[in-house]
Amino acid sequence: MKISFFVILLLCFLDLEAQNRKVDMFQELPLQEALIRAAKAKKYVLLDFGSPRCSPCLYIKKKVFTIDSVADFINANFISVDYMQGDEKKRLSKIYGVYSEPVILITDIKGNLMHRMEGKCEAPEMLARLRQGLNDDLNLKALQQKYQDGERDIRFLEYFLETLHIAGLREQKAEVLKDIFTKDFDLTLLKEPSYWNIFYRYNESPTTQEAIYVFEHRQVFYELFGETTVNNKLNQMFAGRVRMYTYGTVPPIESEEFRQMLLMLQHCDYEESTMWLIYLVPAQYKFKNWIEMAQCIQRVLDFNIVKGKEREMYMIMMSRQICWYSDCIEALKMADSWMDKVIKGANINEQEKLKKEQSQIKEKIKEISASN
Repeated sequence: MKISFFVILLLCFLDLEAQNRKVDMFQELPLQEALIRAAKAKKYVLLDFGSPRCSPCLYIKKKVFTIDSVADFINANFISVDYMQGDEKKRLSKIYGVYSEPVILITDIKGNLMHRMEGKCEAPEMLARLRQGLNDDLNLKALQQKYQDGERDIRFLEYFLETLHIAGLREQKAEVLKDIFTKDFDLTLLKEPSYWNIFYRYNESPTTQEAIYVFEHRQVFYELFGETTVNNKLNQMFAGRVRMYTYGTVPPIESEEFRQMLLMLQHCDYEESTMWLIYLVPAQYKFKNWIEMAQCIQRVLDFNIVKGKEREMYMIMMSRQICWYSDCIEALKMADSWMDKVIKGANINEQEKLKKEQSQIKEKIKEISASN
């Protein structure tokens, strides 16, 4: 009996993973023609938006759409069109609001959007997403209508948020979160698994009232959901904002969120705060005082706050910031000196790449010096 059960499971797995067939997909077919074909075949329309250099797009085409179970399901239910380039792709991207890749849309025979999926996924998840898209009660269109009609059950909201998340509809997701976590929201409800799960999965800013509450009551949430889980969420939020402000093109200090986050981390006993402050403290001077920013970075290095590979990456990241955005020779020279140190500790292959980056700093110093 055990052997038979194992064989059945194995056969099911092999059936899901077998790669003998592929999706029948038209290339750059005008939408109107796809709709006519779908109406005749009594099928729906699947529109796949990607590009030749998009690795997640190519992964889906080569590793997911070639799985037999996926290919069979799509071919049985859809007229499929691949939009990798061209005028029709541009036109439809504007109509359906496609601003990233990969994005897969499901429409009816009139071109009305039923469901939307964004990003890379594996075969089982692709099948689940496609089946949801064909479910008139659970697809994106149906859930949006239920929400507009006033549905606010917490289980419905969890499902709706996940659907919006998969669809890549960030603004809509943010609006639903605001509708849940209103200004009058009882923050103690975050201790309940349903609300905690929504916060954990979808909250992206460390300065929302919910995030601040969790941050200030970390010990309570450690006991409820585990220290590792809570810290992972906090660090995820801080990491996202650190990337945004580190690579952004506007002065971070002008953002209220940035100022609040900086203050939070400077006046707390959170063990991971230093990890984020080494980026945020210098960033407060970005575009405002490049010398002060460079000196802050140098102090981090002088006090040996970051070590090993992390130290090397820190010097590279900060050198790039100054090279890309600053015309201050003093700051550029400091960035040049950091790259010198990184290059000395790198292997031969890495040195060549790093020297190319450093040459941009040296060239910029030379150009500015010549113009002065």
